[in-house]
Amino acid sequence: MKRQERRAATRQHVLAVAAQMFEERGFDSTTVRDIAQAAGVSVGTVMAVGDKSALLVEVFDGRIGEVHEKRDTKASVAPDGDAVGALLDIFAPFVEMFAANPTLAQDYAAALVSGKHRAGVFHDLAATLRREISQTLQQTGLNPEVADQTAIAVHLAYLGTLFMSAGTGDPNDPKPGEDFVAVLQHLASERPNRDPHS
Repeated sequence: MKRQERRAATRQHVLAVAAQMFEERGFDSTTVRDIAQAAGVSVGTVMAVGDKSALLVEVFDGRIGEVHEKRDTKASVAPDGDAVGALLDIFAPFVEMFAANPTLAQDYAAALVSGKHRAGVFHDLAATLRREISQTLQQTGLNPEVADQTAIAVHLAYLGTLFMSAGTGDPNDPKPGEDFVAVLQHLASERPNRDPHS
């Protein structure tokens, strides 16, 4: 095995061990030293992959990428023209992923908010999701320009509600995505600027 291949294999091994430990122990209770020991490598080897927050961001990037590859991207609006269900279908796989471990999702959000780490997959995925949202909205009669603008707002609402509701620890708080559903329902009730030529 070549040096580059060994390095890549070590990197994937460290990330897999970190992911397992974050799930089992929680982010705060896991140290870089713990990860190194469990992975059978040195602390320096782990740090070469990234600090603890960077590891968490990369773990979530991988999960988001996997969800994106597996999901159905052909959302279609119901015959009654209601786009809410179709839009929820676009986001449901991601919401379910974050809801599976909301506390870890909040740790991920905190790592992103710190500004020290960039979620490559998450940012790269934004354009794809916004395009899908716009196409879905256009099926309800919105003209393309308004649909594109609304798609940005919907995507930002999704990110905001997802991170704000993830892992607060308060059982009275909405579950991840509940506020987002309310936003979608509001947008659907407004249904602005239909294309007069449709």
